[in-house]
Amino acid sequence: MQSIWSDIKLIFQQPNRGLMQLIVINVGVYIALMLTKVTLILTGKSDFFEGFLEQLSLSSTFAEFSHKPWTFLTYFWVHVDLMHVVFNMLFLYWFGQILQDFLGQTKTIQLYFVGGLAGAVTYIVVLNTIPFFINQGPMYLIGASAGVYAIVTAAATLRPNYTVHLFLIGPVAIKYISGFYVIWSVLESVGSNGGGNIAHLGGALAGVFFVIYTKRVQKPSQRMEKIMSYVTVAAQKTVSVSTSEIVEEEELNQILDKISKSGFDSLSKLEKKRLFQASQKNE
Repeated sequence: MQSIWSDIKLIFQQPNRGLMQLIVINVGVYIALMLTKVTLILTGKSDFFEGFLEQLSLSSTFAEFSHKPWTFLTYFWVHVDLMHVVFNMLFLYWFGQILQDFLGQTKTIQLYFVGGLAGAVTYIVVLNTIPFFINQGPMYLIGASAGVYAIVTAAATLRPNYTVHLFLIGPVAIKYISGFYVIWSVLESVGSNGGGNIAHLGGALAGVFFVIYTKRVQKPSQRMEKIMSYVTVAAQKTVSVSTSEIVEEEELNQILDKISKSGFDSLSKLEKKRLFQASQKNE
């Protein structure tokens, strides 16, 4: 048990472990909720758990939501079904890793929260404007699916032909995986978990628009081309660099770490110059 706790602490102490931190928090909340549920049931106070869960879940009614505004954030950390949390965390990890390679860790984590909030807004608006949902009465929303859907569709929008190998199926482009889950949510929007699927679609749209906006502002898809451009120029030129301008290994590691977290375009002009000088040093 001590070893597990040490591993968890290490995840939060190390840089570039944002995805794992999200997963650990989600799983930790799930375990805590289930232990609370078991304890209350064994002590004959199961009703207390349902009441506690309502305090964390996002209600579809404006009146209830206005009295519990914190549920706008708490709902997407709550899972009460094992398979729900397992699949959400697996997809968060798989597609988050893909997205992180191109956008960096910071924007990937940001998108998880943007997707969760977009799912909540879509859920509230749709369930209070479309008669089909209004007639069904109050609903409650929990789970990280909206944030996960945002990660999935963002990865598929940014790199649609990126291929993963699925068990018993083989290589599949992620655009088809993303498309399948979006279509599934559309079809299931009139099912027993209609509100949840509406939130999924809100998160999915957020993922698409997030990538479109990010590409316009920072053009992250050109990150590797820019790095290669610096290396190519360095190989073609011979420039004398004074001893004071030589890039120290520690500084270079910090620059590379920043690229990993936030992408090449996050570098300042000075950092790009120092990276250029490092490429000359290593000719």
